[in-house]
Amino acid sequence: MNLKRIIRWLLLICIILFLLILTWWAIAGGVHQLSHSNTLGQHIETVVQLLCGVLSFLTVSTYFVLKKWASFIRVAWIFSLVLTAGLSALVWGPPMPLIALLFAAVALLAAYIILWGLQRLSVE
Repeated sequence: MNLKRIIRWLLLICIILFLLILTWWAIAGGVHQLSHSNTLGQHIETVVQLLCGVLSFLTVSTYFVLKKWASFIRVAWIFSLVLTAGLSALVWGPPMPLIALLFAAVALLAAYIILWGLQRLSVE
């Protein structure tokens, strides 16, 4: 095994671990938020956050199995991640529209980097 292949494997493992950690954070945070959600917006953001956690796990899963669903799951994951990031700044605490846009933009950029990495580092 050459060095380039080892680096590709290590980067792929880092992306997969990040997605699994994101799965845990999103689901654990969403479950915790369920009892603290008072408004409709908070309920919606919490459900989207839980969905984001599930889709993060499915993004990892479809990398290995059920690959025909991968593109659908990845697009849904991007939407859920961006919505979770954007809505959080609007519904929890005082509404901050500019911060919400910034959070959504950063989440979109992170999602594209992660999915680009998954595509480029696919195991040969």
